[in-house]
Amino acid sequence: MSVLERFHELLAEPDEQAWCHTLFRMGKDLGFEYTLLALVPKPGMPLEQAYLRSNYSAAWREVYDRQNMAYRDPTVAHCLQRTTSLVWSPDIFRTAEQQGMYEEACAFGLRSGVTLPIHGPRGEVGILCFVNDAQPGRVFLRDLQIQLPALSLLRDVVFESGATFAAGAAQAINIPRLTERELECLKWIAIGKTTWEVSRILGCAEATVNFHVTNLRQKFNVGSRREAIVKAVRLGVIELP
Repeated sequence: MSVLERFHELLAEPDEQAWCHTLFRMGKDLGFEYTLLALVPKPGMPLEQAYLRSNYSAAWREVYDRQNMAYRDPTVAHCLQRTTSLVWSPDIFRTAEQQGMYEEACAFGLRSGVTLPIHGPRGEVGILCFVNDAQPGRVFLRDLQIQLPALSLLRDVVFESGATFAAGAAQAINIPRLTERELECLKWIAIGKTTWEVSRILGCAEATVNFHVTNLRQKFNVGSRREAIVKAVRLGVIELP
């Protein structure tokens, strides 16, 4: 099957498990033993809630997640700020923590690779990595130069075909169920309206607004209305103008 036929296969695949299998197989066909996709489908969502699929070692993923390595991983930082591809090399892991992380990754066969940032039209952000255990150096760079155009196109196809799976996973997160009145109050206080102003807009007493705000804090498990707003935005309950 040609590369273009595989692209079409990804775009047409309705089953997530089969889609992931096809993606990993394409990575191997292009010379990379391991592939990882992480996608944050909504602006403001924390990295911990990213849609993540990979054929990395489960033991390595457990170590990576337990130590919150995403917050010091230079490949993740690059993708949050840049759109250009990042070729792995030992010197991009600059700090002692990053160097230790790279040494651990090498022990799991993650030695050389390329990371391609994802930035979608609705604020989606993500990372697509292709990795193998080859020594970083001239031979790896020569082979990568040949494969990079196909990998860049694959990145676009992966985002186009995988966005639906990521959005579905985001909806599965436990989102508080709000009443219509609570949602109205939340939207108004999110744009800076005071309790008195919200009571005038909704035609109710200030005590009623405070009652709804108290319920919002409890449902979002936070201590203030500001924290409730931040969490509501992260979960996609509301959008700020």
